[in-house]
Amino acid sequence: MKQRWFYGLVSAQILFLLLMAAAYYAMDMVGEKVVLKTAPVDPRDPFYGDYVELGYEIEEVPGDQWEEEGAPDRGEKVFLLLEADEEGIYELQKAGTERFDSEKGQVVLPARYLWEDERASIHHVDIGLNRYYVEENTGEMWEQGEERLVTIVLAPWNQKKIVTLE
Repeated sequence: MKQRWFYGLVSAQILFLLLMAAAYYAMDMVGEKVVLKTAPVDPRDPFYGDYVELGYEIEEVPGDQWEEEGAPDRGEKVFLLLEADEEGIYELQKAGTERFDSEKGQVVLPARYLWEDERASIHHVDIGLNRYYVEENTGEMWEQGEERLVTIVLAPWNQKKIVTLE
């Protein structure tokens, strides 16, 4: 009887790990690709190597695009409605605490609320994709601080990942 519980528990753990791995790779097949503009800064992590710290234009929401009265609490989940322009780069249309209905050419990106700059009337949010690891000793190339394009994949189950950095 104890062996059945043991093997059942081990099997459940293995199944969980396999499902996590499958979900990560399934994002590429069923997820929607979104291209965003960014301005990177290159720090270095002694344990993981070179990475690029990314700050996205859509993470600064002007007051006229904020759909709520007042600011939510720090860390509260918010939603960004993005729409592709003629070049295929997604730009912010509006943001708020309620999930938006998206139309063709639009996506809804979940984020976390950070803070509000009341003087500039800007709400700051975090989309959770601010660190991208690059090949060792290539950090200086990314350090130049020019705008770059980041392609991310949004899965239907609200998982997201960076696919490319150009």
